[in-house]
Amino acid sequence: MVIRIADLPIGWQDEHSEYVRGFESDKNETPIMTVRFENSMPACHGIQYSDMKSEHILRLENGEFLCANADWSENVSYYPTGASEYALPLAAICSKFAYYNALLMHASCVDIGGDGVIFTGFSGAGKTTQAQLWRDFLGAEIINGDKTAVREINGEFYACGLPWKGSSPYSLNRKTRLRGIAVLRQSPENRITRLGAAATENILPHLFMPHWDSVCLGNALDTFGSLLEKVPVYLLECRPDGDAVRLTYNTIFGC
Repeated sequence: MVIRIADLPIGWQDEHSEYVRGFESDKNETPIMTVRFENSMPACHGIQYSDMKSEHILRLENGEFLCANADWSENVSYYPTGASEYALPLAAICSKFAYYNALLMHASCVDIGGDGVIFTGFSGAGKTTQAQLWRDFLGAEIINGDKTAVREINGEFYACGLPWKGSSPYSLNRKTRLRGIAVLRQSPENRITRLGAAATENILPHLFMPHWDSVCLGNALDTFGSLLEKVPVYLLECRPDGDAVRLTYNTIFGC
């Protein structure tokens, strides 16, 4: 089957389709990459782990293992029984997306009338909570509560849904024009500040950067630089209430 993420087609092995339900493509198009799955590791012959010429090998402590060719267009994931999210296929997608001006963020995302806002921060900062507050107070639609793809298309940035959602229940295959990014910090008072040079250090820890591939990393850093030039980044110190929602909305949308 072919799925679409951030308007990019990906070949995905059919028997693992439940995980990407809702992201199926209805177009007849050639995938930019393929991901197929094996349940167990093959025998190792010298340094070759698979029937594909592998230039990249990723592995996790839980036994998950992935082989990829040089440009991440072909990927084989050895996925052990009992593993939770498909972490290494996500890493492969992160790598391939770097060729297409796309980044993956640990962030929630909402859409309100075709415009998007991203909330990011460290675990426990309230990413999903803020998204839910925007839904409850403004009628926004939650695209994802935990992970978001960001892609530059024709000079504009869009926030896009992912099948990966962590413990959040929200995962929509939607694309929305990105109007602002809010870095969250819990506070007894609601304050929002536009970040200048400090935006880099506040956003970078929440990006999934392909540091295992120097070419992809360079591309991702270029896209990150463009993101900071074109999309305003704010520090939102707030309570989880409607006043924080209205303050943020009025600041980002100039109301």
